[in-house]
Amino acid sequence: LKNKNSFDYLFNILSFSLVKLVIKDIFNTYSLHLIKRSFLISAVVWMVMLFLDFSVTLVMELENLSINQTLSMIFNIILYEQLHKGMQYLESSMLIGTLIALSIFNQQGNLVFLRSAGFSPLKIVLVSGLGPIILSMALIFLDETLFLDLSKKSNTLNQSIQSAEVIQWEMADKNLIGLSRVNDKQVKAIQIIEFNDQQRVISSANYEEGKLENGQLFIKDPVTQQAFKFPASFLLTNNALENSSFFSLLDIKKTYLSDKDLQKIDTLIYARALLPVSILAIIFLAGSLMFNSSRSEGVGKQIIIGISLGLIYDLVKDLSVASFLTYQWPIFIAHLLPIIILVGIGTYKFQRI
Repeated sequence: LKNKNSFDYLFNILSFSLVKLVIKDIFNTYSLHLIKRSFLISAVVWMVMLFLDFSVTLVMELENLSINQTLSMIFNIILYEQLHKGMQYLESSMLIGTLIALSIFNQQGNLVFLRSAGFSPLKIVLVSGLGPIILSMALIFLDETLFLDLSKKSNTLNQSIQSAEVIQWEMADKNLIGLSRVNDKQVKAIQIIEFNDQQRVISSANYEEGKLENGQLFIKDPVTQQAFKFPASFLLTNNALENSSFFSLLDIKKTYLSDKDLQKIDTLIYARALLPVSILAIIFLAGSLMFNSSRSEGVGKQIIIGISLGLIYDLVKDLSVASFLTYQWPIFIAHLLPIIILVGIGTYKFQRI
């Protein structure tokens, strides 16, 4: 009897170990398949969105055809900037790609099978998000090393054929300063309007040219040599800042100490640093919605859900950043708040599955 009990105990242990190995093998097989599928589908979605944006932009720019601006020049300008411009679709592409991959998986009955094997919905969603995360990290690396350089080349080509003079305005102390940029340092057509403490205009002056250097605007005038303080965020154009790499932005930030001047730079830094976290958070929320759907629901519905979630999320991010900039609140919280909202809603939905 003792030998029989020992045999049964050993048999139970071996059976349990075998079941664990089988389940582990099943999950490894399915997880690799799901990671590859979500990676490839997300890549295809991103390229499709890139192509659609390129096509629309090209058609809109055709009205600017002229002797100085040929079709080949317009095509090259749009082409060079398109890869960096496509980074704005990264979150939506990864979201839609994950939803399509999970939807196909669900239609084939694989999600039900994995759940019946004892795997939690959270674990399945996190595994499915690995493919898009790997893809997004690769694209972020390429953006820092290649796409930004191509975008700068596009701006250089565009500036060489632009004839219209664009005046930029900025408040510096009690002066409203408007100018047109020749390049990153040289400016022209300078207009300076000075206000008193009651916000009334007390003087106005025009100057032909000047120079931006070390946080100041130097007026090139033979009669009066004047210098005005200038915000760091205006020393570089918006395009120059947006086409700066992550580490270049960190170097620019070290040059200036004013919190007000650094808001635009901090916004770009935090947006890029938190981009992978943002992608994972929106996949987390979308995955929680997937397990409430039936197997009969098609891929088209998931695409609509993905586009809707992406648009709403972008709107919330823009409103958050704009509000925090307006009230001078910490800009890091503005970028973190939408992610926290996504994680909170996703956690609530997972608990109800």
